[in-house]
Amino acid sequence: MGADGNFTVFKTKPVHLPFRPFFLVAAADAILGAGGWLPSALGTQVFGPTGISAGDWHRDMLLFGMVPAVLTGFLLTALPRWTGYRVASPHTTHLLILLWACSRAAFLLLSPSFGLTFSAIWVLALLSIAARVVIASRDRRNLKILLLLAAFCGSNGLVAASYQVEFALRLALVSIIGLVVIIGGRVVPALTVAYVESAGGQIVLRRSASREYAAALMTISALCSWAVAPEAQLSGLACALAAISQAIRAAQWKGWRSLSSSTVLGLHIGYGWIAVGFAFLAIHIFAPAMLGQATALHAWTIGAIGTMALAIMASMIRKHSRLAFVPSTPATGALAAMTACCLSRLLIEVLPRYAGPLASFSGALWIVAFGLFLTAYRGTLLGAGLK
Repeated sequence: MGADGNFTVFKTKPVHLPFRPFFLVAAADAILGAGGWLPSALGTQVFGPTGISAGDWHRDMLLFGMVPAVLTGFLLTALPRWTGYRVASPHTTHLLILLWACSRAAFLLLSPSFGLTFSAIWVLALLSIAARVVIASRDRRNLKILLLLAAFCGSNGLVAASYQVEFALRLALVSIIGLVVIIGGRVVPALTVAYVESAGGQIVLRRSASREYAAALMTISALCSWAVAPEAQLSGLACALAAISQAIRAAQWKGWRSLSSSTVLGLHIGYGWIAVGFAFLAIHIFAPAMLGQATALHAWTIGAIGTMALAIMASMIRKHSRLAFVPSTPATGALAAMTACCLSRLLIEVLPRYAGPLASFSGALWIVAFGLFLTAYRGTLLGAGLK
C-alpha cells in the first residue's frame, strides 16, 4: 500500500519519480523561510537585497513556497494511482522546477510581488496538469482537490497583487487545511492498516459514513465562515463544531495502534492538530483575551501543516524505497523536533515574557526538523537508495 492510500505497487523500478526534486526544494524553502526570519527576533526587521520584511519573507517562503512544493511532489506522484492516467513527464517536472527557481530568483533579486507572481503561475500550472487527468478520468472524488488548488492559486495571485491581503492569506490557509483534511483522510487510515498488518496484527477501521459527511460539512462551514468573517460569533460556533467532528473522525483511525512507527504516528499527530486549531480559533473568537489568533494559526501552520508535510513526504519516500516501516532515527528526530517546535510557539501565549527566546527556539527547531528530514532521505531524493 502506498502513501497515497492505493494498493497498487510498482512491479518494476519506476523511471520517473516527480516527488524527488519537489521534496528537496520543499525542505530548502522550509529552512530558508525560517532562517530568514530568525534575525527578526534579534531586532533585524529587513531581510535580503529586495528589502522584504523578515515576517513577509517567512510567510511567503513557507506558505507560497514550501507548501506548493510538497503538494506538487505528492500530487504528481499520487494522481496516476488515483486516476489511472499519466500525469507528468520529466519535461513537465523540469518546467515546474524552473518556475520554482524563477520565483526564488525574483524574490531575491527583483521584488516579493514578482516572486509571488511566479509562484502563482507555478500553482496554476499544477492545477492545469491535475485538472487534465482528473477530468479525463471522470474522477469526481478529486474534483474537490481541484477546487481547493484553484482557491489557493487565487489567494497567491491576490497577495502578489497586494489586494485584500488579509483575506487572501486566510483563503490560502483554509485551502491548505482543506487539502490536508482530504489527503490525510486517505493517507492516514490506509497507512495505519498497512502498518498494523505488516507487523502481523489485525485491525478493522469502522468508518461511519454519517460521521464522515458530518465532519466534511462542519469543516467546510467553519473554513468558509472564518475566511470571510474571522471574528464573527457564527464562525466561532462553526469552528467549535468542526473541532469536535474532526476529533471524532480521527479517533476512528485508531492512531494508538501505530505508536511504534514514527512516520505513521506523525501522520496521526499532524492530523490531530487540525482539530486543535479549530478549537483554538473558537476559543479566540469567544474569549479573545484568553487566547490570541496567532496561537490558533500556528497550531495549523506548524502543528498540522509542518508535521503532515514531514510525515507525508517521509511515507512516500519510504514506500518508493521499499522501506515503508523501517525505523529511522533522523526521521523520528525530525517529527519530534516539529512537535517541540509547535509546542514552543504555543507557549508564548502562556509565557509572554519569554516570547523572544521561545519564538527563536521554535524557529530553530523548525530548521532542525527539516535538516533531519534531509539527513534521513537525501539519498533517495538525490536519485540513490531505491531498491
